[in-house]
Amino acid sequence: MQGLAIKSQDSSLGRWTVARWAPPADSPLHETVERIWYFEGQLTHTKERVFPDGTAELIVMLDERHRDGSDPALGAFPAVCINGCRTQPSVVVSPRGRCRVLGITLAPAGACALLRCNMTQLVDITVDVRDAIGRAADELGERCANAAQISSLSERRNAASVVSAAVDWLLPLTRGDRDGLVRWTSAKIREARGTVSLDQLGARLGVSRYEFARRFRDGTGLTPKRFARIVRFHNALSLLHRNEKIAAVAAELAYYDQAHMYRDFAEFARLTPGEFVSAMRYPESPNLAEP
Repeated sequence: MQGLAIKSQDSSLGRWTVARWAPPADSPLHETVERIWYFEGQLTHTKERVFPDGTAELIVMLDERHRDGSDPALGAFPAVCINGCRTQPSVVVSPRGRCRVLGITLAPAGACALLRCNMTQLVDITVDVRDAIGRAADELGERCANAAQISSLSERRNAASVVSAAVDWLLPLTRGDRDGLVRWTSAKIREARGTVSLDQLGARLGVSRYEFARRFRDGTGLTPKRFARIVRFHNALSLLHRNEKIAAVAAELAYYDQAHMYRDFAEFARLTPGEFVSAMRYPESPNLAEP
C-alpha cells in the first residue's frame, strides 16, 4: 500500500507495531481523512493522557475495550466509537494484555461528512458509531477483525491488512457533500498554526460573521476562534515534544507572552508547559504515559 509507514518499538514503555497512512492529494479520502493508524502490542502503562488537537477520531477496538480513566464509573467504550473534537484533556485506560486498535483521524469537516450530523453534539464525548450509521459500523469492526487475523506470525502484515480494510470501508461512505467554508477555513487556520485573523478569513468568504461562525461550529463542533486556539496549543505541544524551549515556542507561535501560552495549557492540558516537558511521553506522540 503506497505511503504506508510501519514501525515497531520495544522499550520501557512497551512493545508495539504501529502503521500510519495519510491519503495522498489525489485520493477520494483526502478531504475527509487525515490519517489512518493501527496499533498492535502491549503497553507498560495502561493509562494514556490525550490532548485536544482539533480533530475527531473513529476508533475500532479488536481486543478488550478501553475505558474512560477520567470517570471510573463509566463502562467500557463501544467497540466501534467516535470521539468528537476535544476541548479538554482526557485519560484513556487500555487493557493490560494484547491491544489491537484501528484509528481513523478525520479532517475537521470529515466527521460531519461521514456521520451527517451537527458536530456540536459530539464535543468532548465518545459515542457508538452504530447510533449514527447503523450496520456499517459493525461491518467496519468485522472487516478489521478479519484482516488482523491474516497472519499470526507477522504484526507488520496484519497492520497493512487492517489499514487497507479501513480504506475500502471508507471509500463508498465519504463521497457526500462537504461544506467548503469549513474545509477552506480549517485548512487556513492550520496552515497558520492557529495565528490568523478570523475576521479576514470571513471577509474573504463574503459571509456575515454570524453565518461564518454558525457554519463552522455546525461542521466541527467548535467556533473558529476556539478551533484556532486549540490548533495553536497543539502546535505548542508538538514543538515542546521536540525539545524546543518554552520561551522560543511562545515567540514562534505569536503568543503575547509566556503567560498567554500558560493560560492555554491550563485550559487544554490542565498542566503547565514545564510539567508537560518533564512528563513521560510516547516517542512519536505528545500523549503522556501515566502510571
